[in-house]
Amino acid sequence: MQSITVFCSASDAIDPDYKHEAEVLGRWIGTHGYRLVYGGANGGLMEIVARCARENGSPVLGIITRHIIELGRSSRQPTELITTDNMGDRKRHLIEQGDIIVALPGGIGTIDELFDAITTKMLGSHDKPVIICNTGGLFDPLIQQFDRLRRQGFLRYDRPDLYRVVPDARACCELLGHENR
Repeated sequence: MQSITVFCSASDAIDPDYKHEAEVLGRWIGTHGYRLVYGGANGGLMEIVARCARENGSPVLGIITRHIIELGRSSRQPTELITTDNMGDRKRHLIEQGDIIVALPGGIGTIDELFDAITTKMLGSHDKPVIICNTGGLFDPLIQQFDRLRRQGFLRYDRPDLYRVVPDARACCELLGHENR
Protein backbone atom coordinates (compact mmCIF):
# COMPACT_ATOMS: atom_id res chain seq x y z
CA MET A 1 0.00 0.00 0.00
CA GLN A 2 1.36 3.40 -0.95
CA SER A 3 1.36 6.26 1.51
CA ILE A 4 0.63 9.94 1.01
CA THR A 5 2.18 12.36 3.49
CA VAL A 6 0.10 15.49 3.95
CA PHE A 7 1.51 18.69 5.44
CA CYS A 8 -1.20 21.13 6.57
CA SER A 9 -2.47 23.51 9.21
CA ALA A 10 -3.42 22.50 12.74
CA SER A 11 -5.32 25.77 13.24
CA ASP A 12 -9.10 25.82 13.58
CA ALA A 13 -9.28 29.59 12.98
CA ILE A 14 -9.15 29.38 9.18
CA ASP A 15 -11.54 29.90 6.29
CA PRO A 16 -14.00 27.03 5.66
CA ASP A 17 -12.77 26.82 2.04
CA TYR A 18 -9.45 25.47 3.31
CA LYS A 19 -11.25 22.95 5.51
CA HIS A 20 -13.16 21.74 2.46
CA GLU A 21 -9.83 21.10 0.72
CA ALA A 22 -8.78 18.77 3.55
CA GLU A 23 -12.10 16.93 3.27
CA VAL A 24 -11.68 16.44 -0.48
CA LEU A 25 -8.12 15.13 -0.19
CA GLY A 26 -8.84 12.96 2.86
CA ARG A 27 -11.82 11.29 1.19
CA TRP A 28 -9.79 10.69 -1.98
CA ILE A 29 -6.91 9.11 -0.03
CA GLY A 30 -9.32 6.78 1.77
CA THR A 31 -11.38 5.76 -1.24
CA HIS A 32 -8.32 5.12 -3.42
CA GLY A 33 -6.54 2.73 -1.05
CA TYR A 34 -3.70 4.89 0.24
CA ARG A 35 -2.38 5.19 3.78
CA LEU A 36 -2.39 8.73 5.15
CA VAL A 37 0.73 9.98 6.92
CA TYR A 38 0.34 13.30 8.72
CA GLY A 39 1.40 15.34 11.74
CA GLY A 40 -0.99 13.75 14.25
CA ALA A 41 -2.50 16.91 15.77
CA ASN A 42 -6.15 17.21 16.71
CA GLY A 43 -7.05 20.50 15.07
CA GLY A 44 -7.51 22.27 11.80
CA LEU A 45 -6.86 20.62 8.49
CA MET A 46 -4.83 17.89 10.18
CA GLU A 47 -7.85 16.56 12.06
CA ILE A 48 -10.11 16.93 9.03
CA VAL A 49 -7.85 15.16 6.52
CA ALA A 50 -7.23 12.32 9.00
CA ARG A 51 -10.92 11.90 9.88
CA CYS A 52 -12.01 11.89 6.23
CA ALA A 53 -9.27 9.47 5.18
CA ARG A 54 -10.03 7.10 8.04
CA GLU A 55 -13.82 7.26 7.51
CA ASN A 56 -13.18 6.21 3.91
CA GLY A 57 -11.00 3.20 4.73
CA SER A 58 -7.49 4.59 4.99
CA PRO A 59 -5.01 3.50 7.62
CA VAL A 60 -3.73 6.68 9.29
CA LEU A 61 -0.19 7.14 10.59
CA GLY A 62 0.25 10.12 12.89
CA ILE A 63 3.76 11.40 13.55
CA ILE A 64 3.84 13.72 16.54
CA THR A 65 6.29 15.13 19.05
CA ARG A 66 6.11 14.35 22.75
CA HIS A 67 5.67 18.07 23.38
CA ILE A 68 2.51 18.24 21.26
CA ILE A 69 1.13 15.22 23.14
CA GLU A 70 1.93 16.91 26.47
CA LEU A 71 -0.01 19.97 25.30
CA GLY A 72 -3.04 17.72 24.77
CA ARG A 73 -3.04 18.31 21.01
CA SER A 74 -2.78 14.71 19.76
CA SER A 75 -5.56 13.36 17.56
CA ARG A 76 -7.51 10.15 18.09
CA GLN A 77 -7.68 9.52 14.33
CA PRO A 78 -4.37 7.65 13.82
CA THR A 79 -4.50 3.88 13.59
CA GLU A 80 -0.74 3.99 14.21
CA LEU A 81 1.39 6.61 15.96
CA ILE A 82 5.08 7.46 15.89
CA THR A 83 6.22 9.75 18.72
CA THR A 84 9.38 11.81 18.25
CA ASP A 85 11.50 13.89 20.60
CA ASN A 86 11.69 16.93 18.34
CA MET A 87 10.37 18.58 15.18
CA GLY A 88 13.43 17.62 13.14
CA ASP A 89 12.82 13.92 13.74
CA ARG A 90 9.11 14.42 13.09
CA LYS A 91 9.79 16.01 9.70
CA ARG A 92 12.28 13.27 8.80
CA HIS A 93 9.69 10.57 9.57
CA LEU A 94 6.94 12.43 7.68
CA ILE A 95 9.13 12.54 4.57
CA GLU A 96 10.45 8.98 4.93
CA GLN A 97 7.04 7.37 5.55
CA GLY A 98 5.31 8.83 2.49
CA ASP A 99 5.66 7.79 -1.14
CA ILE A 100 4.08 11.07 -2.23
CA ILE A 101 4.15 14.40 -0.38
CA VAL A 102 1.28 16.91 -0.54
CA ALA A 103 1.20 20.36 1.07
CA LEU A 104 -2.28 21.67 1.76
CA PRO A 105 -2.68 25.24 3.05
CA GLY A 106 -0.91 25.92 6.31
CA GLY A 107 1.33 28.29 8.20
CA ILE A 108 4.95 28.29 9.31
CA GLY A 109 4.95 24.60 10.30
CA THR A 110 3.59 23.55 6.92
CA ILE A 111 6.06 25.76 5.07
CA ASP A 112 8.91 24.39 7.22
CA GLU A 113 7.89 20.82 6.35
CA LEU A 114 7.57 21.74 2.67
CA PHE A 115 11.05 23.32 2.67
CA ASP A 116 12.51 20.13 4.17
CA ALA A 117 10.79 17.95 1.57
CA ILE A 118 12.03 20.12 -1.31
CA THR A 119 15.54 20.52 0.12
CA THR A 120 16.01 16.80 0.75
CA LYS A 121 14.73 16.04 -2.75
CA MET A 122 17.10 18.63 -4.19
CA LEU A 123 20.00 16.99 -2.33
CA GLY A 124 19.05 13.52 -3.60
CA SER A 125 17.82 12.03 -0.32
CA HIS A 126 14.56 11.06 -2.04
CA ASP A 127 12.84 11.36 -5.40
CA LYS A 128 9.23 11.51 -4.22
CA PRO A 129 6.65 13.71 -5.90
CA VAL A 130 6.05 16.94 -3.95
CA ILE A 131 2.72 18.60 -4.70
CA ILE A 132 1.73 22.06 -3.47
CA CYS A 133 -2.05 22.69 -3.29
CA ASN A 134 -2.19 26.42 -3.89
CA THR A 135 -5.81 26.95 -2.84
CA GLY A 136 -6.89 30.54 -3.32
CA GLY A 137 -3.34 31.45 -4.31
CA LEU A 138 -2.19 31.11 -0.69
CA PHE A 139 1.28 29.96 -1.71
CA ASP A 140 1.69 32.43 -4.62
CA PRO A 141 4.23 34.62 -2.76
CA LEU A 142 6.25 31.54 -1.79
CA ILE A 143 6.26 30.18 -5.34
CA GLN A 144 7.23 33.63 -6.64
CA GLN A 145 10.09 33.67 -4.13
CA PHE A 146 11.30 30.28 -5.37
CA ASP A 147 11.27 31.66 -8.93
CA ARG A 148 13.13 34.79 -7.83
CA LEU A 149 15.78 32.72 -6.03
CA ARG A 150 16.21 30.65 -9.18
CA ARG A 151 16.54 33.74 -11.42
CA GLN A 152 19.04 35.35 -9.03
CA GLY A 153 21.22 32.22 -8.93
CA PHE A 154 20.52 31.25 -5.31
CA LEU A 155 18.57 28.17 -6.27
CA ARG A 156 21.14 26.46 -8.45
CA TYR A 157 19.45 23.12 -8.73
CA ASP A 158 17.03 23.68 -11.60
CA ARG A 159 14.93 20.57 -11.85
CA PRO A 160 11.42 20.80 -13.32
CA ASP A 161 10.07 17.94 -11.19
CA LEU A 162 11.31 19.36 -7.88
CA TYR A 163 7.71 20.22 -7.00
CA ARG A 164 4.35 20.57 -8.74
CA VAL A 165 1.81 23.29 -8.06
CA VAL A 166 -1.92 22.65 -8.42
CA PRO A 167 -4.75 25.14 -7.81
CA ASP A 168 -6.73 23.04 -5.31
CA ALA A 169 -7.32 19.63 -3.76
CA ARG A 170 -9.46 18.40 -6.67
CA ALA A 171 -6.62 19.09 -9.09
CA CYS A 172 -4.24 17.38 -6.67
CA CYS A 173 -6.46 14.28 -6.64
CA GLU A 174 -6.60 14.29 -10.45
CA LEU A 175 -2.80 14.52 -10.60
CA LEU A 176 -2.40 11.73 -8.05
CA GLY A 177 -4.80 9.54 -10.01
CA HIS A 178 -3.07 10.26 -13.30
CA GLU A 179 0.49 9.69 -12.06
CA ASN A 180 -0.32 6.45 -10.23
CA ARG A 181 -2.17 4.52 -12.95
